[in-house]
Amino acid sequence: MIRFAKLILCLIVLTALNCGNKTYGADPWRLRALPSSVRLDPVSNEIIEHRFKGVPAGQSGINNLLDKNWIYDGNAVALHGARGEYVSFQLVLTNESDAELTGIKLAMTPFKNENTELNIQPELFLEWSVNVQSTSTGYPKSTLGKGWYPDALIPFKYIQTDSASVHGRWVYPFTLPDFNNRISNQRSQIIWVDQFIPLDAQKARPGTYKSVITATIGGVSKQIPVSLTIWDFELPNENLFKASLQHEGFLSRMDEKQELAVYQLFKRNRISLMDPTYDPEIQVLKNGKVEIQWDKFDKRLKKYLTGQAFTKAHGYSDGPGYGEPLETFALPFDVYGKHDTKGWPDTGKPAVERNPSNLAIYTSSIRQVRQHLLPMVNPEKTELMVYLNGLDESYFPEAWSRMVFYGDLFKKEYPEAKFRVDGGYTKEAMDVIGKSITDWASHTINYNIDEVKQYQQMGIKDWLYGPLLYEHKLNSWVGSSTFIDLPLINDRAISWSCWKYKTYSWISWGVGAGWERGWYDPESWKDFYKEASEADAEFTYRTFNGNGSVIYKPGMVPNVSEPCPSIRLKTMRDGVQDYEYLRLLAKLDGNSKRADALVDQLIKEPFGDRSIGRLDVWSYDQEQWYKVRMELAGLISRSKK
Repeated sequence: MIRFAKLILCLIVLTALNCGNKTYGADPWRLRALPSSVRLDPVSNEIIEHRFKGVPAGQSGINNLLDKNWIYDGNAVALHGARGEYVSFQLVLTNESDAELTGIKLAMTPFKNENTELNIQPELFLEWSVNVQSTSTGYPKSTLGKGWYPDALIPFKYIQTDSASVHGRWVYPFTLPDFNNRISNQRSQIIWVDQFIPLDAQKARPGTYKSVITATIGGVSKQIPVSLTIWDFELPNENLFKASLQHEGFLSRMDEKQELAVYQLFKRNRISLMDPTYDPEIQVLKNGKVEIQWDKFDKRLKKYLTGQAFTKAHGYSDGPGYGEPLETFALPFDVYGKHDTKGWPDTGKPAVERNPSNLAIYTSSIRQVRQHLLPMVNPEKTELMVYLNGLDESYFPEAWSRMVFYGDLFKKEYPEAKFRVDGGYTKEAMDVIGKSITDWASHTINYNIDEVKQYQQMGIKDWLYGPLLYEHKLNSWVGSSTFIDLPLINDRAISWSCWKYKTYSWISWGVGAGWERGWYDPESWKDFYKEASEADAEFTYRTFNGNGSVIYKPGMVPNVSEPCPSIRLKTMRDGVQDYEYLRLLAKLDGNSKRADALVDQLIKEPFGDRSIGRLDVWSYDQEQWYKVRMELAGLISRSKK
């Protein structure tokens, strides 16, 4: 009998453990908080980042971050930030019963201290999860596995929380499980909270400000106090780092209303956008004269190039980059390409493009573009970039000869513009093209810093470009660094890596690849080959989750009528903000020694030959990242006194 009783007791204990800490007591729901640097599985309540196989044994599950973490002590949230910066956290509403939670209301008060209330309200987003059914190809160790990943952030103004304002029928009610997201066995709703700290010191004096976030269900309210300590320094309004995403045709093919919303969204998150397909109407007359029509081009793009698009006149306020123009702009030039694409202006194939008449057309076009844009664009603020897509990642001598020819031509005819080549070019190639280019988006597979330094010394501005983790060389097969099912910290670490290697900045391909279906299918990139190349022989297919896409299209989810950012975009933003902290400390010190030492705590040796097969290229301990940022802010604060 005693042995039977012990057996029953063991079964009870095991059952309790298997419930994943779910309690069925008098309290049917709970309210907790997480840092913005981790993601929560809405079904299992597991921290997704803890699945990473590169985390040393014993690190991944040592604490239940839902109950307590570095920004949440179990009762209150504590945030810290500088003027001109976004700070964030996540509110987690967990259903501890078997019943659906409906009629959920959520509110957050403005931050106040004794004398001041921040005039910028907290921004709330409902996190929408996507179901990863196949892990990204080529990353068996790095992937965080199949399942639900929070990623899209829906502004709360599109979520219906007040039945009195609903007429006819509900479109997007706030329920748990989510009425529209349709997550089977969903246990938690996750809310992202952004707070922009005003840049003006008179509107955001140093000190600690208080707010409270309140959830109400069925007349029962629960609150979490939130404090915000504002440090006495600020980040620049201008996005000096110029980290960029490039996507051919993505922006130029949009209607202008949606285009404006996308540009403003990225300006708010300190990421620049480039699309080299904004081609003005051009006509070559029989006598060889070139006529470019600028009316449509100017009507559409002048507001971005002057900064007017990022003012109240166009609905932009309370964010970074107010009144500042685009940080980077890809000029419309192109040449005949390896995929039989025409150039702009079209001067034919390589065999005839240098003929006197064709060269005269191309030269005249360069001069007219320069003459038109010089009064409009300040090259000290906006980097005008010549990127010839027809020569993209071209690894053969004939292409290198063309790069030299066009690079020299632009240096002569448009000295204010930069001439950029993209790819993993060898020393053989760089010895040919190095003196004719100004910028190089160096593929991370070939970013061997000992070699890169000599090109930096030549004055070439190098941009990191491509994937961030290399289990094998074949991971270099894409030009995008964004993956949903790889560690979130990657999207922050790239900016810190730029500091470590003194890289000019970073660029990644893709803004919204597959952004229509991305709400319901995260596989933004799919290829299936009849025959794989020898290098890729292990895979006749490729499937990547979220690659080349960090925003979600409006109109695809009921009631959501504007482009929505992703958690990965917010993480990119955090990395760019961190970079400005490092820049500020180095400026105050007159050297980069202390900033470098902090970076070395987090960043080891990513990219290039020595990174292949290694996952420990930077720290995956999110709390360590938090502590280093806090130490960095402390050094800045003490240096300013």
